[in-house]
Amino acid sequence: MRRNAILLLLVVASTTFALAQKDDSLPTNQELVARARSVYVHSNTFYMKREHLQSSLLGRAEFKAWGLQITQRKDLADLWIEVRRVPFTNHFNYTVTDRSTETIVMAGKVDSLAGTVYGLIADEIIHKMKVFRGSPIPGQPTPKS
Repeated sequence: MRRNAILLLLVVASTTFALAQKDDSLPTNQELVARARSVYVHSNTFYMKREHLQSSLLGRAEFKAWGLQITQRKDLADLWIEVRRVPFTNHFNYTVTDRSTETIVMAGKVDSLAGTVYGLIADEIIHKMKVFRGSPIPGQPTPKS
């Protein structure tokens, strides 16, 4: 009986140790962006409406070719895009965050005076996604990071 208890204790301890040794590292930014299928857009500024950025992204051939969707539900999106304007400037900062890991996978800043900020941000996001995912359009080169 005592031998069975010791054997059981050894089995439980070794199983616990093996589970503790598993790899808990985060996926790479490339893996997170590559597996994304849906996007949520949020704007924290009056100077850029989220609908404009959504429309600009949906108008990109690459966005369509990757099969990405834009959702109005933050809890369903794989990626969150958030845009902020630096007060009293024409600088707009954006971040793209993976929802499941809350990892920032892309970030940048664009400057815009004439209401073109949404197009500039969409261009940068698509360019950066091409680096991670490759170009979805045949004959179009994939940019280097």
